[in-house]
Amino acid sequence: MANKHSIELQGQTEDEPIKDPAQRDVDKSAMSFTAILGLQDELNLQGEDYSWASSIYYFGYLAASYVAALLLVHFPVGKMISTSIIVWGVVLMLMATAFNDKGLIAVRFFLGATEAAIAPGLGIVVSMWYKRSEQPFRHGIWFQGITIAGIFGGLLAYGIGHVESIAPWKAVFLIFGAITIVWSFVLFYWLPDTPTNARFLSEEDRYKAIRRVQENMTGIKSNEFKLQQFIEALLDLKCWALVLIQLTCSIPNGGVSNFGSIIIEGFGFSTLNTLLVQIITYVIQGLLVYLSTAGCSWFENSRTWWMVWNAGLSIVGAAMARQISPNNVWARFFGYCLANAYSVNFPLTLAMSTGNIGGFTKKTTVNAMIFIGYCTGNIIGPHLFFDDEAPSYPSGFLAMLICFGITFCIPIGLRFYLIWENRRRDRLDQGNIGDSIEDLNAALLDKTDKELLHFRYVY
Repeated sequence: MANKHSIELQGQTEDEPIKDPAQRDVDKSAMSFTAILGLQDELNLQGEDYSWASSIYYFGYLAASYVAALLLVHFPVGKMISTSIIVWGVVLMLMATAFNDKGLIAVRFFLGATEAAIAPGLGIVVSMWYKRSEQPFRHGIWFQGITIAGIFGGLLAYGIGHVESIAPWKAVFLIFGAITIVWSFVLFYWLPDTPTNARFLSEEDRYKAIRRVQENMTGIKSNEFKLQQFIEALLDLKCWALVLIQLTCSIPNGGVSNFGSIIIEGFGFSTLNTLLVQIITYVIQGLLVYLSTAGCSWFENSRTWWMVWNAGLSIVGAAMARQISPNNVWARFFGYCLANAYSVNFPLTLAMSTGNIGGFTKKTTVNAMIFIGYCTGNIIGPHLFFDDEAPSYPSGFLAMLICFGITFCIPIGLRFYLIWENRRRDRLDQGNIGDSIEDLNAALLDKTDKELLHFRYVY
């Protein structure tokens, strides 16, 4: 008898929880919050110091990406994610001990390294539990951790800004880090490594959980590293298209995520009011995440169109924030909010990867490639926001507009490529997708999308 957490195979519905590690996203907000709460002044950050402190995080992430990809193949995914978050929380608290730019940069490097396994690991979790039609919305659920962290983090930072017994920027890192550690222990206990060892499911329901994702044809976790799959990932054009989308979204992100508070304060808001007003940007981001990821489930093969939509909104928003008169504070702020629509393409890119990549080694390799693009963009981004142009940063917004234009075009090309590939497979397969026992069993084997002729791409 199925329990209350059961999965009904026949009805194709599921109630198993996604244990969203929302608290690991507080650092994304913490650095921006502390920028206007005394961090730059107390540590005497001059010129490019703050930009390098922002970028170095992603050098650590980049350095650890390959190792993280290997560890995700060889070790339980759930334990890897939760352990990484525990260490992350500890390192985040250590940021409060920095007393100059060198100390801040050193701690930020290791903080970035601890993140390398988390988002790729969550991508693997989604691919193991959900059908391809369900994946965009599920990626959107865990991505909402950034929205939640931004909203509640902003409220916390506002309250912390009134603290006098300790430097507010130090209190932000200590409190946010402690919250992260507490949540990580919840994850360690509840987040399953695969459907086969989910403690909240019966044996019957575990079997159903596996059978319901057979049609994905992307397999279940394998602990074997396969060189052939690794090479296939490097030679696959669609994989590089996803990397380029991630890169062109991450360059703006590198600036916005670290200079956001400075930009908004520059519109004309006070320091503490900036922390409150910034919450609006996260609310709008959350609504756009819901609209886009749910829309992918409502409308079949609409993922690339939603990516184009988000890039278009970002182009309009960045142009408004850059070009509208400084006297029109709220119009510029609304433009800034729209400019953040690019971030919604992050879960959509992961959904395109998990839904279109078969083979566990290939899947983890492509995830690593995407996150290398993510790191590279976030390293570049802060250095396009020049200190002598603060707080309006016209060059930074121009760079954002160029990136958004590229992001607008790539999904269109990728869409037509995948349509062409599906039609080519239809011709080779005589238009019939097999449903024999052999085909169903092959769907659970560690085979790549190119090895399975019956595999059809989603776009």
